Amino acid sequence: MVDDRRVVVIGSGPAGAMAAHELIRKGIPVVLLETGDDIQHGALVRVGGRNFYRRLPSMREAAGFVPTGDPETNLDYTYALGGLSNQWTGAVPRFCSEDFTAGEKVHEKYRWPVTYSELAPYYEIVERTMSITADPRDVPSLPAGYCDYRHRIPDDWQALARSALKHGQGFTTMPLADGPPLLLLRRGTAFNSFSILLEKLLKEQAFELVTGAHVLNLEWNGAAKKVVAAVYHDSATKTQKRISASAFVVACGPLNSPKLLFNSACSDHPNGLGNSTGLLGQYLHDHPREWWAVDVEAPITSLSPPAYLTRLPHATSDPLLACSWTIGTFGTIGTIKSRFGQKSRSFGVQVFGTMIPKEKYYLRPCADQRDEFGFPALEVHIEFEPEVLANVVGAREHLLNLLEDAGHNGTIREIVPQLYPGTAKHYGGAIRMHTSPKHGVTDACNRLHDAPNVLVVDASCFTTGAEKNPTLTVMALAARSADRLAGDLKAL
Repeated sequence: MVDDRRVVVIGSGPAGAMAAHELIRKGIPVVLLETGDDIQHGALVRVGGRNFYRRLPSMREAAGFVPTGDPETNLDYTYALGGLSNQWTGAVPRFCSEDFTAGEKVHEKYRWPVTYSELAPYYEIVERTMSITADPRDVPSLPAGYCDYRHRIPDDWQALARSALKHGQGFTTMPLADGPPLLLLRRGTAFNSFSILLEKLLKEQAFELVTGAHVLNLEWNGAAKKVVAAVYHDSATKTQKRISASAFVVACGPLNSPKLLFNSACSDHPNGLGNSTGLLGQYLHDHPREWWAVDVEAPITSLSPPAYLTRLPHATSDPLLACSWTIGTFGTIGTIKSRFGQKSRSFGVQVFGTMIPKEKYYLRPCADQRDEFGFPALEVHIEFEPEVLANVVGAREHLLNLLEDAGHNGTIREIVPQLYPGTAKHYGGAIRMHTSPKHGVTDACNRLHDAPNVLVVDASCFTTGAEKNPTLTVMALAARSADRLAGDLKAL
């Protein structure tokens, strides 16, 4: 007998895995549908709290998407158990309070419908699953979270921390889901959402995992005014199958989730499920990203784990434009030195910038191209405007100035520009959250305004993009929405 509270979760990446984990923990039965049929194998050797060797699996270009903005737009994707957690760095910084509210200085549509204080308990729920290494102290623009392993930046970097503080910035250990100090794994990441969150659920009677299940569309019942089933392609039998549920949690990723809603068009929703106000697919955003190396005059301790320089304060910055800096090793020699706590004259810097989400950056069905299942391919239209690129380029000089003030005169050795969309794998925003359907497709609990028994919990729900890695915030939002959904289903 099927439990009438059953929830279908679509996608086994960090968002879907966290939602399923919380629903099962609250006593709600879950069927999780995943396109992939295995995890991707890599390698990770971790000794003494340092990563001695890491080999990440490769990615492939996502099918069914057509770039029409920047021709260099990267669409690489992963269809596997665990999604992009097969490839990510493990960075888990929290958003700060202002990240959720600063956008309203530009327009009401950029104010998130959730606050930091509302999300903070769910941040900790997620953090307790991740074996995080961090410095458990607040710094400007980066609230401290729960960590299992404590690490402080080396003493000879403290002068840079003091220089950063003069500008209202924090300089600390990058919070990383790096796992325990000693690890030997046949995967490239310590935290994989399938291995850490879902594999243990396979023992639960209330949990079912269906792999090789590519969800094609959600089936709307006009009489009931809700979604009643998910239709998927079974890769093993090459047939279409249908599964019913009380609610559906969409976590296919920031490109595939909007595509699923467009594919789910019906007579009541002719332009796509949840698209009555025409916002579905709009406000697409991403992190501009670049990488470069710095040489300093005197040796300084190699950073392992890397350090994190937070953004300039919201109060003195242009709204929704910021950068963060991750500072780690450079080159083979620098990496080796970091493993043994030695000093080096060179280190690497990765910069993430932000962009203001705008209607002109979008996803929408192509008029003349189809995917392998006969649905319209999805047009991906995004590019980085000059002020967005200038913001990232300006981050170079700012860090050099901080280093000089700290007594570490530096010069940039080389720049690896990656200033085109998709290199960071941090797309978001095309099914954005907002309290009002005039400005958002989903509400404060991640539910479609037009179909409240459908929740979207991956980064496509982001109202704006902060300069931080989005994974922890994605998972916290997924945990929060699953908690609310479980409470509602239990009340039925």
